[in-house]
Amino acid sequence: MSKSFEERMKELEEGYNAMPDTISPEKIIQNVEKKKKKSSWKKIYAAGGSVLAAGLATLLIMSQPGVLPGGGDSEMPQGGTSEENEQPSEDPDEGEDIPAFTKERAVELMNDYKESFVSLINEAGNDQKIDSYQTKEEVKEHFKTTMSDDLAQWMTDSYFTEEEDGVYVIAKDGPTWLEEGQPFELEEVTETHVKIVQERDNELLGNVEMIFHTAYQDDKWIVDEIDSNDADESANETNSDLVNTAQTVLNMITSQDMNTLASHVHPDKGVLFSPYVNIDEDAQVFQQEEVEHFFEDNQVYEWGVYDGRGNTIELTPGEYYEEFIYEPGLQDADEIVVDEIKQRGNMKNNIKNVFPEAAVVEYHIESSEDEGMDWASLNIVLEQDENNTWKLVAIVHDEWTI
Repeated sequence: MSKSFEERMKELEEGYNAMPDTISPEKIIQNVEKKKKKSSWKKIYAAGGSVLAAGLATLLIMSQPGVLPGGGDSEMPQGGTSEENEQPSEDPDEGEDIPAFTKERAVELMNDYKESFVSLINEAGNDQKIDSYQTKEEVKEHFKTTMSDDLAQWMTDSYFTEEEDGVYVIAKDGPTWLEEGQPFELEEVTETHVKIVQERDNELLGNVEMIFHTAYQDDKWIVDEIDSNDADESANETNSDLVNTAQTVLNMITSQDMNTLASHVHPDKGVLFSPYVNIDEDAQVFQQEEVEHFFEDNQVYEWGVYDGRGNTIELTPGEYYEEFIYEPGLQDADEIVVDEIKQRGNMKNNIKNVFPEAAVVEYHIESSEDEGMDWASLNIVLEQDENNTWKLVAIVHDEWTI
């Protein structure tokens, strides 16, 4: 039966104490310090770990959940400016048929990437010496089967040291892998550069957004670079973009600038109009070009059924705007609710059921009467397109109903 990672790491730690003088911990430290790679890569430090004998504060390998490659004093390849990071390391030959980078392919690649590292750790004996390769250059070539040259160089320098009699593992906290059981997203930068994005939250990493950059090189997909963002900060930026887009949409609605509003409409889904928060399956949907000519369209449409009356809502777009979209107090709404569904009246709100991937910004106007029956809300429903840009998919009216 194969040993668990915990058992192997325990053996490696015990191996330090029994290591012969020719490969003492002090000598390994000296060699690591001499050969430590210096570059413009940013430092990403790993937390936690065990303090080894001989006074070296190193961390045990593979203490999953992992940390970013570059834990401890090692440096992580960053690849220059943010614009440069958006480019793959190499472009394939013109006209080459590039296989689609699906989620299945992403999992397969990330598993191969992990296994290329784990296989060497598993073969290391108690003295931490590996048998497969005699030089660090050979180790680097091994990693290049799944990694870019820069990432392979970083992985080799960070976790392996070369002695006269071979290559030894440096005991420290290991890289961070893709958690296959947790959700992740793919973001296509170019045809040959796709980002695998996964939010991770644990004691070692904190709440971070891991970004594994993949590139198509030499007729195969490889892991090109690894980066991370503070997940809370990323969420705040996304939230800010959402609110700004919703406010822009509201400005266009209240100013009746439908030509500009059309540019914010989802190019594929169009925009759905619903007089109530319980969206009917037969609700009207207008495409971008129809929104552009919204007020010029004199055709009478069926927009649903009047609550409490049962008769069909038959109005032109301009008449529908006056009755179910525009409210005098929208620009000075009493409450703005961001992506949180509040049950205002007795009608079931099914916006999230109809648009499960959308975010909703509600502009609510409180009642001016003691009875509280003249309140109203306008819900701006937005979804991100393939470029992560918020696009309008629905305008949903809400008011007091019987």
